[in-house]
Amino acid sequence: MPVAELVPAPFGVYGMRRPLSITELGYDELVKKARAIAAAGTRGHVHTTLPGCLITGSPRRAIVLEATDEGAVFGFFDDQPIEDRAKPLAILLHGADSVPDDHDELQPACAAVNRMADRMRMGKGHFHILNPVCLANPNPGRWTILFEDAELGVLESVSDERPLADIRLVERLIYA
Repeated sequence: MPVAELVPAPFGVYGMRRPLSITELGYDELVKKARAIAAAGTRGHVHTTLPGCLITGSPRRAIVLEATDEGAVFGFFDDQPIEDRAKPLAILLHGADSVPDDHDELQPACAAVNRMADRMRMGKGHFHILNPVCLANPNPGRWTILFEDAELGVLESVSDERPLADIRLVERLIYA
């Protein structure tokens, strides 16, 4: 597997704040906040983070909700897996087209994201999908698929257009 083609991310540049400043909420409060964002039609998205993630800097797992139009970030932290609780929020805020069912056929992702996915399947790291307005995005205005790799560091794939095939692969891996 040629990892030399993977691009090291300029994490920590371009005005990115990490870890993000997060207001901690209970899970039910976070769900209410996500539903309010969706009902109002304002911008918001979620991150599902693992212990030690650059986005939170926390030793705990988290569901992070960026309320973009409010300029606020909220998080629910837990020591237990949170993916099953995060998936409905991702569907609510990102759209059902972004989060495939297990039986949905996937279109091919780009080569760089496929290589990152292979490393995730080996337990070497985890993904983030950073939309153009995401506070954690080191490439503001562009879509960034970011992979925190336990051995290779932070890797990324950047595009101007929404990379739906890449997003669907990553979401399947996160919520599998």
